[in-house]
Amino acid sequence: MNKVNQQILIIGLGKFGTSVAEQLANYDCEVMAIDNSYETVDAVAQYVTKAVKVDAVDANALREIGVNNFDVVILGIGDNIESSIMIALTLKELGAKYIIAKSRDDMHTRVLTMLGVDKIVQPERDSAVRLVRGLIHKNLVERMEFSKDYSIVEVTASEKWIGKKLSDLALRQKHNLNVICIKKTNEDKTIFPTADYEITAEDNLMVIAPNKEIEKMGWM
Repeated sequence: MNKVNQQILIIGLGKFGTSVAEQLANYDCEVMAIDNSYETVDAVAQYVTKAVKVDAVDANALREIGVNNFDVVILGIGDNIESSIMIALTLKELGAKYIIAKSRDDMHTRVLTMLGVDKIVQPERDSAVRLVRGLIHKNLVERMEFSKDYSIVEVTASEKWIGKKLSDLALRQKHNLNVICIKKTNEDKTIFPTADYEITAEDNLMVIAPNKEIEKMGWM
């Protein structure tokens, strides 16, 4: 789901949906945002391609929008579980290609999973997970699930890596860790390193690897 010029539909413009719209404004995407409140629609209009007042519980309204034409549909309604479930069911019936939904709790998540929602987000839980990971795994900055078996992690340079070349560390050969790029935190720039690049204390490494290897490194 990483291609440029994606067509994205956001349903529900609470804090979560609005934040997603604001972030997508930084990328080359066509974004349509809908909500049943004129006020929230007007507030987010500056960030999206099109913002419209629509009652997403109305299946006919979603049909008219053509939800199956979007690459991704983001269902940001989490607090009203009944509406969330009804809309998710309608999206599946109308052939939505890829659905990301906000969930309020584990029970909500289980229902959305049963409906076939592709990706489910629990913002409060996920924030707590990131916080704990940062406390327990000192080198881990961020982790993003890339696929069922792979993740991308951003980690600070381990003390035992500092001063060594990537070729000497042999991360791919020893641990199946593939370094995508390196962020210089003191200079706010990104480097695509060669094998003779020497790791410094200011480096954050962006790595893609199998989840089992990431777990071995203590980055899960």
